[in-house]
Amino acid sequence: MAGVDNWRTCLNELKIFKQLRENNCTDSIQKRKLHSKSLVQVLDSDVYVWDGYAAQLLNYNLKNFSDSPDKKSRSQTLLCTDPPRFDVDGIDFNQSKSFLAIWGSSGVMVLEMPQRWGKYSEFEGGKPAVTCKTTSVAEHYFTSHKSVQLLQVAWHPGSETDSHMTLLTSDNLLSTYDLREPDVPIHIVTLGDSLQDLTDSPSKTSYRAALGDVAASFDFGPPVELKRKNRFHSTLTSPDVVWPAYIVFGNGDVVIAYTDLSPDPSSIQKLSLQGPLVMLPPAEDNYGVDACSIAVLGTVPSVLVIGTRDGKLHHCLVMQSSLEDTNLQSETQSVISTDTSLLYEAPDDVSLYVYESVELELSLTTTSLKTEEFIEDTFTCPIKIIKDPMAPDRYHCIHSAGVHTIVLPWIQEYQKFFADSENVPEQEDCIVEHLICTKPLPSSPVAPVLGLGLVRGLSVEPSLLTLTWDYELVSLPLCPSRYRDSAGPLHTDEDPTTIESPLRRLSREPFDLYIKKILQRNVTNPKLKFDKKTEISQQECFQLLTRATQVFREEYLQKQEHAQQEIQKRTRMLRSLRAQQEGDVRSLEVSRNHVRNMAESLATKYSDCQDKQEEILQRIEEVMRRLQEKMPMMSEAERGMKRELETMEEQLEIYKRSLDQLKIKQDYQRRQISQTPNRQLSSPSLKSSQLKQLREVLQQEGDDLGNLLKRVNSLKLEAGV
Repeated sequence: MAGVDNWRTCLNELKIFKQLRENNCTDSIQKRKLHSKSLVQVLDSDVYVWDGYAAQLLNYNLKNFSDSPDKKSRSQTLLCTDPPRFDVDGIDFNQSKSFLAIWGSSGVMVLEMPQRWGKYSEFEGGKPAVTCKTTSVAEHYFTSHKSVQLLQVAWHPGSETDSHMTLLTSDNLLSTYDLREPDVPIHIVTLGDSLQDLTDSPSKTSYRAALGDVAASFDFGPPVELKRKNRFHSTLTSPDVVWPAYIVFGNGDVVIAYTDLSPDPSSIQKLSLQGPLVMLPPAEDNYGVDACSIAVLGTVPSVLVIGTRDGKLHHCLVMQSSLEDTNLQSETQSVISTDTSLLYEAPDDVSLYVYESVELELSLTTTSLKTEEFIEDTFTCPIKIIKDPMAPDRYHCIHSAGVHTIVLPWIQEYQKFFADSENVPEQEDCIVEHLICTKPLPSSPVAPVLGLGLVRGLSVEPSLLTLTWDYELVSLPLCPSRYRDSAGPLHTDEDPTTIESPLRRLSREPFDLYIKKILQRNVTNPKLKFDKKTEISQQECFQLLTRATQVFREEYLQKQEHAQQEIQKRTRMLRSLRAQQEGDVRSLEVSRNHVRNMAESLATKYSDCQDKQEEILQRIEEVMRRLQEKMPMMSEAERGMKRELETMEEQLEIYKRSLDQLKIKQDYQRRQISQTPNRQLSSPSLKSSQLKQLREVLQQEGDDLGNLLKRVNSLKLEAGV
């Protein structure tokens, strides 16, 4: 754990980052730009930083801090076979982490990552310097179009080989390239007028960019299935999958371009752009006329984030358009139309429902010492939106004035709403936290952030690793409890017999969540990271101190006092409820004892009553029997018994005569046998089987006679005859 804690504070003391800072600090001051960059990539615990001075990629594993001191300073440098000759604005890994895109406003190159092996799974067994193959993409195009600037690079999510990348250029072209043929685009989408103003240069802004007619940024959304039309009564084939690219223009318009990576995408290219998309509710300024970035969060439903240069963020739900929205969209479309394909059915129209808009605090809000009014800041800068790989409802913004983290907790409520339409979500705002401020005052110089990455796997909580303008790495823990509900206990199996508290049923939200909402800060005190050589007057220092004190007072102390009052109020209420419930429990104990005693008494009385009832029934039977005996006439049952006895008597006489006859026959046979002694015994008159059968018949008749006699005697005793 000591190594885990040390890396946040000791990272800048490593030799590799000291050399990076010494090489680029002077050069960065000379070439300082007004916009931020993305020169940092973090893969779990591996940190990659682009060294623009030496045109090489630095790699360091943060797990080395927990190992031996010799390994603590162990790092690797990835050299390019063909270093980029342009100023690098960003680096980006593909999904399989096998290629790294290195791009700037004048071109893009791809670095092929080397293989890992060895004891520590390092590049090429742990060599200090590893040469990597680099490939230039669209080199001929950028060489022949000097005035064209590369605005954004993204790896295509639909690539099976993970080797396709999409470029957005200032001539309103969205081109997709394959690394196997890096100079020939396999798919081009024209985003309006692509003619260039020949008088423009890369250092000047064209009139189309000033009017907002140039695409500013794009991002891929979830795939869409296109169904083929059933032409000539042919069988329908399986639907083809295309990837929509959401593109935002400088004037705030958002269009959708459908991209495909099939070998023959001519049929897909017939699909025209969809848009501009309708944004509801409508706004006069179209939600800003200086859009600079867009991002599609990986949530359901899809959420679109649009950023403007003045620090505004618009969170939009991408949903299917209704009939009224479709009519409104057809009326607003002018240059870009929705032309259906001859092979495919037109995709469903979508609209953007603006859920909320939030304005970021670029420079710290301070008040004038004379008028005590807020000092207005007209500073604007491009904002880069970086999606969080751990949480789809969280993203980060880097710009020339610092770093912000934004969380959208209402997405979970809408997911519950789509699963159960009866659960209507409550209105809930996003959570914005100002983590790092590099331009604390309006008069402070611009200090853009050069990169941001998310470190995970080293501790329980992830950390944000930020590369500031002076090439220093700043690490801040990203506490999940600030942004979303706690994970709860480790065990998740709930006892079905557990009784829920009535207070939980009465309250719509748990009390801990209610306290979290009270403690939620609308404004934070970020970590100040600005140029140490910048001179700040005492008045400006006092303004910063006043602002920090006010934030601590309003966002910390007052909210903590409010939470304390609510907790005390809740405690008093629970104590009174506990006292009342304890009194109820005592009264219930008394009632239970009384009921138990009553039950025992009733059980004793019931047993006595049952015994008395049995005795009374026996006496009634005895009385009825005696009454029946004293009656002068026989009852029907007695007469029936008498007839049965008489019948039995007659049968007994018949059986007696039959038995006498059998005995006479038996005596006769014995005499006959005795009179013929010379007769052979081996030849009897009856067979053994016949004798056996006769014995069985006689025995059965004797048993029947015995049973009849017993029955007659018993009936005589009962009838008293």
